[in-house]
Amino acid sequence: MTTFSPVLSAKHALSRLLHLYADFRVGATTQEKRCYKMSDSVLLTFDDYGTEQEITEILSTLENKNVKAAFFLQGDWAQQNKPLVELIRQHGHVIGNHTFSHPILRGLPDESVRGEIQKGLPGPWLRPPQGRYDKKVRAIAARLGYVICYWSIDSCDWAGATVQEMRHTILHELHPGAVILFHLHGKHTRELLPGIIDDIRAAGYELTPPTETWHP
Repeated sequence: MTTFSPVLSAKHALSRLLHLYADFRVGATTQEKRCYKMSDSVLLTFDDYGTEQEITEILSTLENKNVKAAFFLQGDWAQQNKPLVELIRQHGHVIGNHTFSHPILRGLPDESVRGEIQKGLPGPWLRPPQGRYDKKVRAIAARLGYVICYWSIDSCDWAGATVQEMRHTILHELHPGAVILFHLHGKHTRELLPGIIDDIRAAGYELTPPTETWHP
């Protein structure tokens, strides 16, 4: 029987509340919700940054399982790790903007929001750090040519969730068009990945390249 940490449960609850805030109070747009609201497939996404070993192991698993994913990379890290960014790109994955230094955009002055997005990696998709954004952030992003990409399932790898806890969360919340949030530096993400891909497919879902599910 899996034992769940009260601290992890509290963090997971906070993550779900942030998701609901963006989805309902902010009113996430059709494009922001396109994959997890309008697609029959499941998309894996990986945020932030990682070591060479973490990234190469994740890429190897994805290649072995024939899965394409979306990587939302922190700009300051990407600037210092261009070979790893290029390696991700060479494996056929989508690379998105996760701002330059990973601040919470909501509440920042307009110019700071613009700067963080403009200094981040180019591309059509933006994932605001911690999923915390509002109508102002969306409007600035749109003027800069970006569509916000949210998620519908938080693996809680950022909180140190175990393989068993993450598997339980993902399979319990799995639904058509799900966008699953992972982090490249997640403590147990690499250990979980091969098995959860098999689990998702066994549940009858396809893991479709993001270019086939998101159409900004």
